[in-house]
Amino acid sequence: MKYIRKTNEPEVLANFKAQANEDWQPSYELLRGKDKQQFHHHLISEQGHICCYCGERIVSSDSHIEHFQPQTDYPHLELDYFNLLASCQQKIQPKEPRHCGMGKGDWFHSELLVSPLIADCEDFFEYAADGQILPSRELEKVAVATETIERLSLNINKLKALRTGLIDSIYNDSELELPLSADEIDKLIHYYSRTDEDGKYQPYCQVFLYLLEQERVDRKYV
Repeated sequence: MKYIRKTNEPEVLANFKAQANEDWQPSYELLRGKDKQQFHHHLISEQGHICCYCGERIVSSDSHIEHFQPQTDYPHLELDYFNLLASCQQKIQPKEPRHCGMGKGDWFHSELLVSPLIADCEDFFEYAADGQILPSRELEKVAVATETIERLSLNINKLKALRTGLIDSIYNDSELELPLSADEIDKLIHYYSRTDEDGKYQPYCQVFLYLLEQERVDRKYV
């Protein structure tokens, strides 16, 4: 999970809500067509083109607008910009496992779900070289991190395999000499902590950043 820094409400959503009058009230169900497409794209761009939960690369066609606090129990937040995110998975294929927003569904618990909108959300998780996401070892974070991993299905085989494949691709890069030097680690950390020229983070960038920081500590490069 990577921290999402919200800015001002985008004009497309503000204008849609501003149409409210005595005879017509805006709702998420009525947000359609170009307005919804533009807003969806805004959320994706805001997140650096990665899923708000797992960090997978997303585009409009394979993602959906996610209500962090579900509409079923929090209808007053259905058009609240700070409750709307972009999550991977749109249409579930046969036998495809649900995860992230699709896995979470209508579940929400204010004390047992890590929000990607809080600045320290990244500190709730650790990552292993085999692709697993683990709860932080800090006692006050264990319960909420564990529940979040379970509810979002972040350790299903599909996601572990995707993370492992990308991790292996770094360490099998023919241009890198192992073990990594302090300079190589610093360059990789710089690369994975920033968006590219198109405003995109690398998929699962937070996994790489965690592992690279761990390697820097293990090799006493700090």
